[in-house]
Amino acid sequence: MKRLLLALFLAPTLAFAQSVELPALYDVTGVAADDTLNVRAGPTVNAEVMDELGPERDGVEVVAFADDRKWGQINISEGTGWVSMAYMERQSGQDPVSKTPVPLWCYGTEPFWSLEIGQSDVNFTDPGMDAPALVQPTEYYASVPHSPRGALVAGDITGFVSREMCSDGMSDRQYAWRIDFLRTGNGGQFMFSGCCTLQP
Repeated sequence: MKRLLLALFLAPTLAFAQSVELPALYDVTGVAADDTLNVRAGPTVNAEVMDELGPERDGVEVVAFADDRKWGQINISEGTGWVSMAYMERQSGQDPVSKTPVPLWCYGTEPFWSLEIGQSDVNFTDPGMDAPALVQPTEYYASVPHSPRGALVAGDITGFVSREMCSDGMSDRQYAWRIDFLRTGNGGQFMFSGCCTLQP
């Protein structure tokens, strides 16, 4: 009974630990110059090979770990795949418990839009509107220390960025950041929801 209670207590803690640790950028390491790292359909060496990463590939965004943490989920083309974490090295300088990492690229569909969150500004583009991209001063607010959610205020844009799995609804790709924001302009207020990535 005690073991069961301990497991129930630790489960949310471990899930939260992964949520603040990922997503993160990794580099391929330990792969011979004439070899590649297989990207598989599942977190096992028996899964189908879907793609491959070169021995010097860097800046690969890992969005989730398998339960044993030996495999990491990455995006490829219009879907996802799994790579062995034994050959992935986390890039330095990434604070797993910081506020929203920047730069961060966010996208939405129906209508299509993009939002690039930089160190001090936000670049919003909506191809469906006859207006140029907007660049606004930006402020971030964390709700509580180590929280997976933070607020974003940038001119006429106000919203929340959350560490949670997100789908764009048009592909099988997975993202580990979600954004919801309200934009005031063009005679009204408009609500947008989408997913964000550490890669452009």
